[in-house]
Amino acid sequence: MRAAIVLGCLFVIVAESAAQRADTSNQRALPPVSLTCIHHPDVIESHPGTCPFCKMALVPVQLESAWMCPVHSAITDTKPGGCPLCRRQMIRVTMSLTWTCRAQPSTQQLEPGTCADGTPMVMRRTLRPHGNHNPQHGGQFFMAPDNWHHLEGTYPRDRMFRLYLYDDYARPLPPDQLKRARARVVTKETFDPSSRKTTKDAAFPLRLARNGGYLEARVDRASFPIELTAKVQFAPNAPEHRFDFAFEAITAEPQVVDAESQRQNSSRRDRAASLSEAGSVGNATSATAPTARGAGVELDARTDVAAIDPLKQSIPESTAGIVKLLSTRNQEIADLITRRDFTLVWIPTFQAKELALALAPHLEHLAPLKREIAERALHELVRSAWLLDAYSDVGNRRQIDAAYAAFYSALQDLISGFGEPHDNRATSAPDSRCGVACWHHCPGCRQGNRAQADHLPIHL
Repeated sequence: MRAAIVLGCLFVIVAESAAQRADTSNQRALPPVSLTCIHHPDVIESHPGTCPFCKMALVPVQLESAWMCPVHSAITDTKPGGCPLCRRQMIRVTMSLTWTCRAQPSTQQLEPGTCADGTPMVMRRTLRPHGNHNPQHGGQFFMAPDNWHHLEGTYPRDRMFRLYLYDDYARPLPPDQLKRARARVVTKETFDPSSRKTTKDAAFPLRLARNGGYLEARVDRASFPIELTAKVQFAPNAPEHRFDFAFEAITAEPQVVDAESQRQNSSRRDRAASLSEAGSVGNATSATAPTARGAGVELDARTDVAAIDPLKQSIPESTAGIVKLLSTRNQEIADLITRRDFTLVWIPTFQAKELALALAPHLEHLAPLKREIAERALHELVRSAWLLDAYSDVGNRRQIDAAYAAFYSALQDLISGFGEPHDNRATSAPDSRCGVACWHHCPGCRQGNRAQADHLPIHL
């Protein structure tokens, strides 16, 4: 009991210390105002408009990346490091910033100011729904189509698959809610393109573990890379959702940061920051400052997603430059889908959408027929980009392939409208029946020749 009291006091002290640090940060540069949907908080735009899902007007919000303890969510910081309570590595999350008054906590606004009693307003940092999409056990993290549940799949040892279920704040579901879930993991299935039906050749039920913390199943032995599909109902009689996982190796749990490593990391960050301020570190950027992406930053499984801010993309001024960068983003999307890095697809997709919108002012310079083609393509590309973003969040490979086929077709029409040549590697969009990976490796698919393409094993 004494240990619990001491730990509780320590928790309060650390949390209050973090809050005091936040209060003193009112003078720092504020992040730009973004726009979001009150019903779909994962929708974030840099321009006014309506939600692509519910059509409600987007509302302003100020978003900031911060570092939070994965276990003690009240512990936040502006820098990475270890949690002072449990030594777990802090994770980067998206939080909303508002300013309020201590005497009137219901008062909230997007800019700092003065309260009615004359005291300065204090900053409040609040974790947003969908603001934490970090895997908590080293696995792959997806959002469910119901826009509330989240889940993480891991392969912690040979022949073992585990599924962790979370709410919209990435908090683990309690055992009573886990018991309501019905799930199985499919290790082998056959898809018939003509009938569009799937036959499950090997599936294993996912059962609640003894500790009540996750669902698990023992599966057939296989060699890496391993592809597994989880079919999940979050409650009896609820719709079943599909989530596609791919593992290159055994999943490793996040490491605990010891005090010495935390001190050394902090020292290195401070040194890098001081050198950067003095102009001694070429293009280096602060660990807490997301960087803009041009055409030369490769995305792969090792990419620090938190270090990339899609809103800071460098958009060329010329039409030709925008079109060229759009083609680069398209190739990045296709490569990520082929590698099954679904959790990274949203980055080039979001940026491709922003590039397409940047082309809108250039439409007036086109001839009437070209303008009509480009306007239609622009609308379809933005719509398919939203679908591609949404489907990559939920990890459903077939929906991703279908959305990418529409995205690619719209992109080619957009390029055609602006008078640029088509991609000479292909004369047709990817066929959603065979998938992006097949399309990129199969001449029959790329030339629209289904007769030549259908017999290839990769279509299966």
